[in-house]
Amino acid sequence: MPARDPRPNLTAREHEVLRLLADGNTNDQVAKTLTISADTVQTHVRNAMKKLGADTRTQAVASAMRQALIH
Repeated sequence: MPARDPRPNLTAREHEVLRLLADGNTNDQVAKTLTISADTVQTHVRNAMKKLGADTRTQAVASAMRQALIH
């Protein structure tokens, strides 16, 4: 059985959203920056949280930083 990569497979957009959240942006601010809807931002956040095994946005950002997925 091949070894599994323990790092989650985040999409490029999920990386962008998490990076902007790490900078202290709200969903509305992220939406404006990326020219997408706040609902779409929330979907990306929810998907990233699930992939990272996080219960909160803060946990997702912290996990992504610990894994060097975002800086």
